[in-house]
Amino acid sequence: MTGSRIGGVLFLVLCLGYGYYAGEIQLDFFSQQEPFNARSMPQMIAVAGIVISILLIVTPSTRTDWAFLKDLNWKPALLLLALMALYGAVFDYLGYAIATVLFLVAAFIVLGERRPTRMLLVSIPVTFGFWGLMYLLGISLSPGALILDFLAGQA
Repeated sequence: MTGSRIGGVLFLVLCLGYGYYAGEIQLDFFSQQEPFNARSMPQMIAVAGIVISILLIVTPSTRTDWAFLKDLNWKPALLLLALMALYGAVFDYLGYAIATVLFLVAAFIVLGERRPTRMLLVSIPVTFGFWGLMYLLGISLSPGALILDFLAGQA
């Protein structure tokens, strides 16, 4: 058993579990008969992961030299992972728009962009463009407790 085959088996177990739980996603009455619903994308990801893991298991592999791992630039990757966790933690409080713009600006900074106008000219249209797309699809994105509390204080 090589490292890639062990990794393939572990990835297969992970994808099978993910696919099982993707099938448990609750659907509302109107989306149960739709060809594309809340289960569709997670199930596609699970199937793709299962195919990739099977390929890892059955294809012949050579010995891998893991020395290249120490040459990778780990700091930005770990900072982006921390930013994603922070984004998830503050999403309910700040809401979609504020949390997403702040996340994108912080990600630009981590990746080396230092021009504030460029960061804002990209992050704001992307955020509100995606919000508009979700609105057209009938998907509601949270305005956040901060905005709701502010609006309640204005009333």
